[in-house]
Amino acid sequence: MTHAALSPLIEPEFDKFLAASIGEDRNGTGLSVLSAFSRLNVDPWQEATSLARMPRDAAAARLTELIEALPGATADAIPSRRIADLVALLPKGKALDVRSLDSAFTAGGLRETQVLMALSAFAVMMLMICAISAHFSLGPGNDANPPPPRGDDASTIMPRR
Repeated sequence: MTHAALSPLIEPEFDKFLAASIGEDRNGTGLSVLSAFSRLNVDPWQEATSLARMPRDAAAARLTELIEALPGATADAIPSRRIADLVALLPKGKALDVRSLDSAFTAGGLRETQVLMALSAFAVMMLMICAISAHFSLGPGNDANPPPPRGDDASTIMPRR
């Protein structure tokens, strides 16, 4: 399944297809393309992308195969006309601009991400070392032998008897 953090990579062009009703399952619950793909443990957006890139006949055959793989489905549960209507909802041509995870995290991009993460971790560690060092540094008045009091210091005045 597509992680929620990756939702900006998902284009809305598949919304009509994924939200389209297939019919009802054997319990009478409404079944959409999205819920059918989810029940089959298939990533809905990847499958929709794959179907959109196929010729219409191949996409119809694949969609029929997937629907028939649903638990309790029969071979003629969905009329072929309904399958054709569903396939017609898939984007085609120039409208299809899908950014997959492969393009989002190319080999170079992944390497750059790893380098940035390593540099960030190094910077955080250096800041921690500086903060700890500053906290425990031995400045005036912090060491074991405090400086002797000055003559004009109020602490050197002797109390009266």
